[in-house]
Amino acid sequence: MDFSFFNQLLVIFASSVFFIALCHRLHIPDTLAYLMVGLVLGPTATGLVDSGAEIALLAEIGVVFLLFSLGLEFSLANVLAMRRIVFGLGGLQVIICTLLVGFCALLLGFSVSGAFVMAAGLSLSSTAIVSKELVRRNELRSEHGQLAIGTLVFQDIAAVVFLIIIPALAGIGVSNLTESLLISMGKGLGFVAFMILVGRRILPRIFHEIARTKSEELFVLNAIVVCLVAAWLTHLLELSMALGGFVAGMMLGESHYRHQIETDIRPFRDILLGLFFVSIGLMLDLNLFMANWPMIVLATLGLLLFKFSTITVLALCIQRDQKSAIRTGISLAQSGEFCFALVALANQYELLRPATSSLVLSVTIMSMAMTPLLMRWSLSIADAMTARRKEDDPERKKDVITLHTGGVEDHILILGYGRVGQAISRFLRADSVPFVAMDDDPVRVREANSAGEPVFYGDCQRIDLLQAAGVGRARMVVICIDSSRAAHKALQAIRKLSAQVPVMVRTRDDTMLEQLKLEGATQVVPEVLESSLLIISHVLTMLGQSERTVAQRIQQVRKKRYDILHGVFFGQSEALRTPEGEPRELLHGVVLADRAWAVGKPVRALPFDDVGVRLQHITRDKQTLYPGAETVLLAGDSLVLKGTQAQIEQGENLLLRG
Repeated sequence: MDFSFFNQLLVIFASSVFFIALCHRLHIPDTLAYLMVGLVLGPTATGLVDSGAEIALLAEIGVVFLLFSLGLEFSLANVLAMRRIVFGLGGLQVIICTLLVGFCALLLGFSVSGAFVMAAGLSLSSTAIVSKELVRRNELRSEHGQLAIGTLVFQDIAAVVFLIIIPALAGIGVSNLTESLLISMGKGLGFVAFMILVGRRILPRIFHEIARTKSEELFVLNAIVVCLVAAWLTHLLELSMALGGFVAGMMLGESHYRHQIETDIRPFRDILLGLFFVSIGLMLDLNLFMANWPMIVLATLGLLLFKFSTITVLALCIQRDQKSAIRTGISLAQSGEFCFALVALANQYELLRPATSSLVLSVTIMSMAMTPLLMRWSLSIADAMTARRKEDDPERKKDVITLHTGGVEDHILILGYGRVGQAISRFLRADSVPFVAMDDDPVRVREANSAGEPVFYGDCQRIDLLQAAGVGRARMVVICIDSSRAAHKALQAIRKLSAQVPVMVRTRDDTMLEQLKLEGATQVVPEVLESSLLIISHVLTMLGQSERTVAQRIQQVRKKRYDILHGVFFGQSEALRTPEGEPRELLHGVVLADRAWAVGKPVRALPFDDVGVRLQHITRDKQTLYPGAETVLLAGDSLVLKGTQAQIEQGENLLLRG
């Protein structure tokens, strides 16, 4: 049995683990980590992996799953609603970039067919990288995200047309170019019509029956089969497999199963998409790059600047917001994966010289490698490009907030205008209490402003914006930010401006409760714990306890900072860390065996303070004991420890081994 492919796959995955862990430490996107893996393992570096057909196929399936996920987000109705972006911005961008790049290539002495291949390839952007970064940064539904995705949809359609034109330019296949285009367009329209029929009549019934089985494995398998069958059909029709995945996703995007499907296939998509980026890194010829790097770098910068300028100007015609247009231009400035397919096809028909093909691929790979970093800095770049002098720019956030809140006093300042912030504002409005809110979600701010609510866009951690919002004049500040770490930074900024204003902090859990209290929070309300107290009060009332007694017990828990509610027994659905990366506080039971080190010793002898773990209580003979310092531990006692995973492991070792 030939294990060469297995060996190469093992080397790729093992190297990916190392590089991704390294890039996470350096705060570098995963995409660059996969590109680095391909570059290091490629034939011109270590030569451990070659870009064989098996790896290329897995990489292409990864792109299919990516576009399938995008299709789930953008149903056919949404695409039709976005036709101004898809066919307006996308169509103009592809046409203008292809014509101008092709004209420059003709001036440099390339043939008509060679100039067309270069222009077509470089005019297309990377659907894989751009969409992955937008999803990862939660910007898919933002204004620039919508503009970018709409443009990419047209580019994917144009790529299919380009793949048809190249063989016709070489005089191979159908001699009549118009006939070839009409045949392929007919295939595409027929496929879409077939998928619409299947997606509306058959697929919902299939998923409904599978959902009734309540089998997660069957549900995931069915979603994968639907995606791959659609890709297989487009391959049979000699169209792009990625196009099949996108159309299948759009059909399922009409159903209420789309969120579950997207969640289930994400692990397959991300791993296979990683292989796609590795395969791109394998294609880079380091020897050619070292010999021609000045020209490649200049060509890459020229391509990025040209496409950025063109797309930004066109986006301004569609969307008047300058920052959104600039961020769209930055997101789409690179060349993309379809350039590899076009160049490979052109090489088969000898439309490009090998050296030219390598240079085009090098420029494409470099532009793709720079894209994640450019997208990360896109907001800062847009801010810098649209910044004016303070007296000439009435749209600056600080000036806008000051303008509208300068006369407001004794108000409530709400930081974070999500579900909780909005609920608070409704009660304040009903009681005619003035309030001002700040949020960093531009879509939410725009929607609230359209309803006439005093909500302003800005970073709640910035001292100048908090000052403009009137922290010093506020009666109270309510922090309703999901991230405990961000809430902590906002609290620190508030306390630099005012030490007296009461600050209530709403957190999702109790991870940073003590730290927030130490930093000056007047009251910390962990949402999960408060909802638990509400349920507890109902339970105790139903058991016959008086409402007064229940209220006193609940208030006592609050006074003790929810101590009795801290920590949970770890389960399959819990994560060991919070979304901010902080370790969660857990509960863990340890049963003392006959020869355990702690048997016969008093509680005061346990060196728990050294490791930070706490003893919650002891269960002995089915009775719960809250031990004192002199309580002696016996064999068979079950000790409930509270702390992080690392603290609990050390505490358990102390109890059992000393």
